[in-house]
Amino acid sequence: MEDLHTRESFHTQALASMPESVTRHAQISEGEGESFKPLLCGIDTLDLGLYVTWDRNWKDCVRLLDSLKIKAQKENKLILKMPSGRNFNFYPGGKGNNYPFHLEFPDYHLFIGKSASGERTPNVYVSLNSKTIWFQETEAALQAIAEDLKAIGRGLIRYIQPSRCDLTADFAVPGGFSAEFLQSHKVSRSRKANTYLNDDRLETYYAGDKSGTVQLRLYDKSTEVIKDGKKLWFWKLWKIEPCPDVWRVEFQLRRAALKQYGVDSLPDLYEKVGGIWKDLTERWFSLRLPDSESTERRTVHPFWEAVQACAVRFGPATELKRNLGGSGEVSIEWYLSHIDGCLTSVAARLGIEDREEALGELTKRLNFRSASDFNKKVVKKAITLGLAGKEGQK
Repeated sequence: MEDLHTRESFHTQALASMPESVTRHAQISEGEGESFKPLLCGIDTLDLGLYVTWDRNWKDCVRLLDSLKIKAQKENKLILKMPSGRNFNFYPGGKGNNYPFHLEFPDYHLFIGKSASGERTPNVYVSLNSKTIWFQETEAALQAIAEDLKAIGRGLIRYIQPSRCDLTADFAVPGGFSAEFLQSHKVSRSRKANTYLNDDRLETYYAGDKSGTVQLRLYDKSTEVIKDGKKLWFWKLWKIEPCPDVWRVEFQLRRAALKQYGVDSLPDLYEKVGGIWKDLTERWFSLRLPDSESTERRTVHPFWEAVQACAVRFGPATELKRNLGGSGEVSIEWYLSHIDGCLTSVAARLGIEDREEALGELTKRLNFRSASDFNKKVVKKAITLGLAGKEGQK
């Protein structure tokens, strides 16, 4: 299990310093005299892909899960109990074709695939609840997940990989936004945009494709909180009395985008999230005054300046750009994790339990290539990864 606290939580930093960091109020749109106030920033959604190795009786566990799934189809969902005593819901449906089993716990949703080792792709998918993340319970949730997997089939987590991450910043914006204002001030790398109106009032503005690697959502968060009544705890985080017009700037990043930023582990995410926010709010989307024909030369709107300033609340706001041309940013740990998974699978198939013996057998069986052939393949791979002529990554 990875240590998620490689540095102080940026959520805590955000809550402690955001209200003090920006003291001035600026007009949200010219001539209306409306001001904005920063309230909160952090991660709101975090989905994780887990590479899990199950024990040799995993096939029996799969048969049990299949039988529970059939039973759940008749009863809509089952209420079951873990050996620890915690109750959970077992649903009849899963997540796509890769994760047929869906278990719901108070702090997270657990989706389990049938693969016994997860050698090439994650065989367990976790979606943490928003409240779990905001109230600093991510590490406790992951420890509970590790216990759940051991109880289900003696599962061992080898590697954790962020699969989706939503980065957010919330502002009090009296009067809110209009679709016309956003359309006339937005500078976006994506040509796709969409709006959701309630009567004539804007509730959500979208930039980017819904299924794309990156999408921006700018929406009335207070209306959402009040409407469903399930997230009233946000008023506590915002440190304000319930009121209208709390607006959220939210970037959704899927796995492909995270990979382009070199995020292959939770420590990667925590280290780079400030730079990611900086890059997205400066290069991918911004609100600018229409004072120049060249969008790049337009003055950044004061509201968006405050949005960009949130980068340091996430973490070090380092210069970071997406690698759109290849996969050279993948971490060494990711490759080592897969090698480790392959090693244990080879050992299991050969009936070897000693690690050194397994390594020796693997080395012997891989010696079918000549040294010169191996060297050529390494050079070709380095060119593909954009690493040719560079020092090796460590």
